[in-house]
Amino acid sequence: MSRTVIEADGKNLQYWRDILKYRSLAATLAKRDITVRYKQTFIGLGWSVISPVVNMFLMSFVFGHVAKLSTDGQAPYSVMVYAGLIPWTLFSRNLQIASATFLTSAGLMKKVYFPRIIVPLGTSLATFIDTLISLGVLLVIMLTSFFTTGFVPSPRMLLLPLFALLPSVLGFSAGLFLSPLNIRFRDLNQAIPFLINIGQYVTPVAYSFTVACAAVPQKFRFIYSLNPAAGAINAFRWCIIPTNEFHWPSFLSALVFIAVFIPLGIRSFRKGERNFVDLV
Repeated sequence: MSRTVIEADGKNLQYWRDILKYRSLAATLAKRDITVRYKQTFIGLGWSVISPVVNMFLMSFVFGHVAKLSTDGQAPYSVMVYAGLIPWTLFSRNLQIASATFLTSAGLMKKVYFPRIIVPLGTSLATFIDTLISLGVLLVIMLTSFFTTGFVPSPRMLLLPLFALLPSVLGFSAGLFLSPLNIRFRDLNQAIPFLINIGQYVTPVAYSFTVACAAVPQKFRFIYSLNPAAGAINAFRWCIIPTNEFHWPSFLSALVFIAVFIPLGIRSFRKGERNFVDLV
């Protein structure tokens, strides 16, 4: 007769075996997240199209027409902006999902045992549904741009699935690290969306990485280029825009950030599992 031993110190291998055992739960949570988010809405999944498209038009108008910032090479400004919004949305959504896990799913976690990390993993899977829709919209924008400006995307687009993982894991690992702090310091739950809104303009989402680096004083340029979110966005754009330059320092910064924060995030999250019931 087999038995499952639940330990609070996080050192047992059973926890990690249970992640595979409960993998169907992750898919169920992803389905639930999509269903709840668009339940009783007339447009439904259409909101995952409307929001980024409207955001793209606003940013293209403000930064491209009013501020007259240059785009990457010959790419239309709308293509460059939308190619920046997709990875930024992946990063910000995964950061918010993972960091708020103990607050948003406390009721479920208190009732039954399962590896708690399944909750943010499952909910983050739902972000890829929105991403697939956004990629379809991007294809439509690029097709329109081909007929209007002659823009042809790079054949490196085949690498998009790989580079879409980069901002997702980046945000997820940071969110896991912050999740226990979020239940101890509730102001953090309000501060994270606020900081994400600021970060959208500090990070080259609505403008090119080249323009951003040129605007930063020379002595701070290298420090700015180490922004891991900027590295993830620039790498994503590199897959789409033929003339986009691949910036190795920012890309390597993103990889180092992930390599450091995945183990730190998992350890922090597992520590938070032990006492979140007393704090929520």
